[in-house]
Amino acid sequence: MNQAQTLEVVPDPVSLIESMRAVGYTVEAAVADIVDNSLSAEARTVQVQYDAAAGSPFVAILDDGYGMAPDELTHAMRHGSSNPTDQRGATDLGRFGLGLKTASLSQCSKLTVVSSKAGILSARCWDLDVVRQTSRWLVVVPDESAIAALPLIKRLRAQASGTLVVWQDLDRLTAGAKDVQAEMTARMDPLLEHLALVFHRFAKKEGAHPSVRITVNGLSLPPRDPFLADNDFRQVLEGQPIRHERGVVDVQPFVLPPISRLTEEEIETAGGRDGLRGTQGFYIYRARRLVIWGTWFRLVPKHEAYKLTRVRVDIPNSFDELWALDIKKSAAYPPDAIRNRLKQLIPHFADKSRTAIVYPGRPGGPNAAIAPLWDRLEPKHGSFSYQVNVDHPLVASFSQSLNADQQRHMQTILEYLGSSLPYDQIYADMCGDRPRDPNDDLDRLEEIARSLLELTDLELPAVLRIDPLARFPALHGALTERIKDV
Repeated sequence: MNQAQTLEVVPDPVSLIESMRAVGYTVEAAVADIVDNSLSAEARTVQVQYDAAAGSPFVAILDDGYGMAPDELTHAMRHGSSNPTDQRGATDLGRFGLGLKTASLSQCSKLTVVSSKAGILSARCWDLDVVRQTSRWLVVVPDESAIAALPLIKRLRAQASGTLVVWQDLDRLTAGAKDVQAEMTARMDPLLEHLALVFHRFAKKEGAHPSVRITVNGLSLPPRDPFLADNDFRQVLEGQPIRHERGVVDVQPFVLPPISRLTEEEIETAGGRDGLRGTQGFYIYRARRLVIWGTWFRLVPKHEAYKLTRVRVDIPNSFDELWALDIKKSAAYPPDAIRNRLKQLIPHFADKSRTAIVYPGRPGGPNAAIAPLWDRLEPKHGSFSYQVNVDHPLVASFSQSLNADQQRHMQTILEYLGSSLPYDQIYADMCGDRPRDPNDDLDRLEEIARSLLELTDLELPAVLRIDPLARFPALHGALTERIKDV
């Protein structure tokens, strides 16, 4: 049997690199890809710095990770430096062996990487002018003077180890700009918020993982926890591990408080005033790095009643192929087995969200032990109504001051109040994204607390457990301070 003839077809470097530059990175996604490498190198600080006002605009990313030896750095500059099918460490954020080169060259035509390890400093540079002139895959080894001229190089030399990535000749980042400084400033504007959200779990210690400090031009990333862990009204629902032959997918649902229970800062953290409805859904994390967020994967449509639902989904990097993770790590789609299980869970998450919107702070949430002013009645499935709770301390205290005829009259009035509630209007108002000033709440609650203390025999700690005071545990300290003289 004749053996088939084979021919080696080597790709043209100029054509291939120019094609790869058009993958579609935004500048913030490209910078995030470089930060991935820093985190994989166990960096504890990552500094991003850019300057458009300098004679030669640049973007530089410096970390204090374990760095690379000269041969390791040469290998890292190779396109396809790792096989995406190879098994990786659990905390490795890379996959294709292309991110450093593809992300960088999507924005610039000159990429220089300098790394320090074991006291040895080495540098390599992809200069597309050299590739175009030679039509060869040639990486430049910069001389000492070229290295000394790089931004942040003195900081790298002062560290025990680390890596510095520098983008120069920003032809794609500032393409077509008449005012390079203005264009670069506008293009870099989303960077701080993007990194803050994508790497928000790295900003704090999580289990055995220490915190990482990431800065942009000296500014630390703002806190951007999409699940609002510090808010007392957030609901943590029961988690669901989904087991697969490739590993375990951890699913943890949360229901955010309605916007009336959020501060301005929390509204911004949760996605902005216009973002609550648009950012509902699954938040997919790969090794704690946020990959894609605010989507139901077309399993259900986005809905006003679901807008408070956020579902954290942790996938191991062994799932990359199954989740169709792209080079930019900005898109992923669950395989059938995982998607079907997620679809089964969505109604449970969404029902809790709708309850939080329609009637926040009711039994079943963190305030289930309070003395409610309103009782929800459900005599039969699908039918419900509300009535004033006659056992509420304020109502009971007032009722006891009345004679029998007056009590019957009061009961009739309370029944009319319950039967005439404008349910449709209340639902529409609660669905509206109307932030509330915490100081307004404090003033209003102080009046209620003083009234309850005056009209009942209860002490302040007991009064604070009564609806509506019990719904605002974060304000109890301030309330106590205001009325401690009572």
